[in-house]
Amino acid sequence: MNKNKKRSKRLVLFIFAILLTQEVHASPPLRIAGSSAVFPFAAAVGEHFSYKSREPIPLVEAIGTGAGIKLFCGNLNGPDGAITSRPMTKGEKEKCKSQGITFEEFIIGKDGLILIQNKKETPFSLTLENLNGALAEKVSQGEICIKNPHKTWNEIQKNFPIYPIRVYGPAPTSGTYDVLVEKIMGPCGPPLRHDGAYIEAPANENLIVQKILNAHRTIGIVTFSFYEQNRARLNALSIDGILPSMTSIQKGDYPLSRPLYVYIKTNNMRDYSARAGYVIEFTSKDAVGEKGYLNEKGLIPLSSGEQIEMHKRALNLQRGNTP
Repeated sequence: MNKNKKRSKRLVLFIFAILLTQEVHASPPLRIAGSSAVFPFAAAVGEHFSYKSREPIPLVEAIGTGAGIKLFCGNLNGPDGAITSRPMTKGEKEKCKSQGITFEEFIIGKDGLILIQNKKETPFSLTLENLNGALAEKVSQGEICIKNPHKTWNEIQKNFPIYPIRVYGPAPTSGTYDVLVEKIMGPCGPPLRHDGAYIEAPANENLIVQKILNAHRTIGIVTFSFYEQNRARLNALSIDGILPSMTSIQKGDYPLSRPLYVYIKTNNMRDYSARAGYVIEFTSKDAVGEKGYLNEKGLIPLSSGEQIEMHKRALNLQRGNTP
């Protein structure tokens, strides 16, 4: 009996040693950081990637586009990937280069910035010029720039409702903010108002939706997927006469449409094969095809030709064909 107990104890210790060794040698999970707009797509891809590859589920952090890129380019030991709602700037690319970081850029789909309004309100159509007049910190008056004096929408255009200009939108740490500023920028520079007309919201679009549902005569700016999830309760305002839709955003007709990006480090790819595997899943037909699981979450797909091109580039990473 004692011999059996000793054998059982040795067997338990042997199994424990094997498990401990496996734990020590297990690959750490990929770390992906950046845009809150891309976060739900990146997280879903992480789960599918892990299930198919048996790799740990990637750690995906929604910290904003700028903050994600800053971490990504900070050093070689930073995040494996950055998810962004705008392309990297020249300065950001130079920062990566200065740290010896090489990377590949992938466009994974498209999105749109949607101006939303409670369905109980009367919708009205805006132009990019109207938005500049409502939200810019300074507007032109003749040949000079003055502090934005507009308090109500009908001051922008006489047939607009007499609503106070009150817009909940992304904060400057967000890539969505950068895109908004770029799209509506007029002759008097990029900053948006800080007098209460434009209200910076945290990186949580659910909060913006709730504000619009509970605040009278208020407009919000969210991504297309959040509008889609709440369209029974919200109106989307047309921009330059074009309503946001899957088709108008995919074609680029909707003025506030934009691409979404994933940047992946390509240093020592043989030692980091999971990086390629993650991007291969992100660009796969299962994820971004016509019936892909990301489309069900609100991602607007690229054209079939663009999808094929992105997937080929991801496969090249796996084959070691990096720049």
